[in-house]
Amino acid sequence: MIKRMTLLARKEGTSVSDFRAYWSGCHAQLALCMDGIAKYTQNRVEKTLWKSGGGSGCFYVDGIVELYFESDELMSEAQRSAVGSRYIPEDEPNFLRGWTLCVVDHEDEATEQTGVKVILVAALRAGVSRIEFEKVIVESEEGQPTPATTSLNWTTRSAKRERLWAEPVVPTVLAALWFKNLAEAHDAFRVESSLVQSIDGLADRAAAYLINPLVVG
Repeated sequence: MIKRMTLLARKEGTSVSDFRAYWSGCHAQLALCMDGIAKYTQNRVEKTLWKSGGGSGCFYVDGIVELYFESDELMSEAQRSAVGSRYIPEDEPNFLRGWTLCVVDHEDEATEQTGVKVILVAALRAGVSRIEFEKVIVESEEGQPTPATTSLNWTTRSAKRERLWAEPVVPTVLAALWFKNLAEAHDAFRVESSLVQSIDGLADRAAAYLINPLVVG
């Protein structure tokens, strides 16, 4: 399957509740008019658990779209359709100021895990490899009473909208982690935790978002 993850920043002056209502309402129904979608999840940001460097110059994210397609060809067809190329881009400025798309190399299937979901978004420093990052994630879970379930999504290509702002630095990796409970999610992203200290040493910018997922289709 092909997967794309899009970082969304809500329009200035729009409340969180209005942003979510519009996103899950008429915009979602419009998106579902595209053929070829295997699964559509809206990851609504409840809270930022941690940002690198005290948050300066980091990402601005109110939601992350996860869209799965059966193939690259079907995704391309959906993007070229009237809905994908015209109606959706025309609708986005009604509730968005920012849009940054990442087509990702992923290791998960289109099934939602159980537990408390966190998405870690990181732009790795030049020269940092996948193996180095994966090792940090694995080692951070060793010795934990209930290790988090982890899915890594590596950006292979990206895109932006002409009418919307985009992140100046595209994330290298978007890691989804599912914890047993909220306390364990908070504990993993304490400023002094080994996970945070390690990621801070590998990434130019990074942030961990507590997610309230909504499976739309």
